Amino acid sequence: MADDGALMIPHMNNDVRELQDSARRVLAGLGLAADEAASWPRIADLGWLMISTTEELGGLGMGLAGACALQVELGRQLATVPFLPAVLAIEALAHGALADKVQWLERLTAGEIYVAVPLADCALNVQRDSRGALLLTGTLLAVPSADNASHVLLSTLNGEHVGLVATAQPGVTVIERATWDTTRRLFDLQFDAVELEEHHIVASGSQAQALAMRLAVQRDFLLAADAVGGAAALLQMTVDYLQARTQFGRPLALFQALKHRCADLKAQTEAAEALLLDSLGREQMDSADGIASAELAGKAAKQLACAAFATVAEEALQLHGGIGMTSEHNCHLFLKRALLNEHLGRAPDSYETGIADAFLASCQPTCASIQTL
Repeated sequence: MADDGALMIPHMNNDVRELQDSARRVLAGLGLAADEAASWPRIADLGWLMISTTEELGGLGMGLAGACALQVELGRQLATVPFLPAVLAIEALAHGALADKVQWLERLTAGEIYVAVPLADCALNVQRDSRGALLLTGTLLAVPSADNASHVLLSTLNGEHVGLVATAQPGVTVIERATWDTTRRLFDLQFDAVELEEHHIVASGSQAQALAMRLAVQRDFLLAADAVGGAAALLQMTVDYLQARTQFGRPLALFQALKHRCADLKAQTEAAEALLLDSLGREQMDSADGIASAELAGKAAKQLACAAFATVAEEALQLHGGIGMTSEHNCHLFLKRALLNEHLGRAPDSYETGIADAFLASCQPTCASIQTL
């Protein structure tokens, strides 16, 4: 991380850096956990939704690294806007097979419409009726700002299809999910024999499976970026408090035990950031092997970043003393966001087991060589 706290993406060009610096100033002006309704139009007007789309499709062509740079800044301010799912929806349509995808992308990147994407792994059952139509049944979990979405991007079981479904139609029930974290609004979407129209199928068969994997990987990276930004901002807020608060005539920041605790937290946040940056620098999803490698890198980045964010959030409450224990303090906003981040994405235990399985698999050739000696 640069001296000013900006995320230094490997091979990041000056355009991305300038956009990130601008984003930090804009978000600081909006304030911590700024109102979604007021923030979303500002983000769309500034063109942030265009960041990952290729120039051929009218975007800025900065890819996942650019989106993560912005998500770090959004995480620092606990932004309530659904930037993350919007980026995933745009990515899906950009790599999908919709006949009118250019028109869709123009409206999405301009903020005219919002397509929601679940932030938890879930898929719907699909079957054909007597007319041959595809009917969807089931529940999508953890869908951000679904009440403002014109459509939702979803996958069917077994990866048969990825498609768009309008949320305002019979058979779709939008249920607000009460969460401890007040910086995000999550909904469950229930489907009761809702038709997936042929012209709204983004991908099918092997292309659908590859696209679903691509989106899951990018979701992990973006959640990791959000956690890195949140952890860095909260740690800085805590250090500032320790420097200003005095006890026995001395700033708390001069007490050695507190300095050591902050140093440990700094090491954890820097490690999480370093892993995210390294993973982004090597992220390639143009082939099956590349996607598999990116999947593991995304899992590792998300696991470490979210764990570091949660640790910083828990320690920050204690380091702030009595005022940190009051529910009105901003520390609690960060803590709730951190704990929710740990549960978004894939099933929580799948990250650790996936990383462990990959590590053990990589050790097998070495173990076999040792046994032959």
